[in-house]
Amino acid sequence: MKTATALLVPSLQPSFAGPVEPAAGQIPLPFPGLSPVLPVPVERGDAAPMRQRAARFMQALVEVLSGERAVRQMAAWMAPDVYDQLTSRLSAHARVPMRARSGRGARIVSVHVAMVHDGAAEIAGRMVHRGRSRALAVRLELQTTHRGDQVWKCTALTWA
Repeated sequence: MKTATALLVPSLQPSFAGPVEPAAGQIPLPFPGLSPVLPVPVERGDAAPMRQRAARFMQALVEVLSGERAVRQMAAWMAPDVYDQLTSRLSAHARVPMRARSGRGARIVSVHVAMVHDGAAEIAGRMVHRGRSRALAVRLELQTTHRGDQVWKCTALTWA
């Protein structure tokens, strides 16, 4: 049997003196001289208010998903087809409203906003409920109501 020190493998430190090429099947990190493979999401001047709006919407959504809030409260914020998808999926699971024993219910812990254009935002978030994390993704689009007001509506929703 070998000792623990005999099992150590000498580490190979990469040299960044010249251009670095990723191996096949790898996504390169932003090393000097390389452009990133994936573009960084565009944050326009209105990203801060949109992040606050998205965080409030996502918090209400996680409360619905955990059974702490009635699903009908989301109807005004969602497109009809998305609302129908949400209600049918929740009724299929038939969840009984249960709060966490610690007194803290489901909460949103991170929100990331990517402005697709001035009238659409895609939001990714992470919720924590009873010690478990789940991911949520929504698309909010700026729509005009029958009165001519501009409102943000959820036009796509998915969670895992």
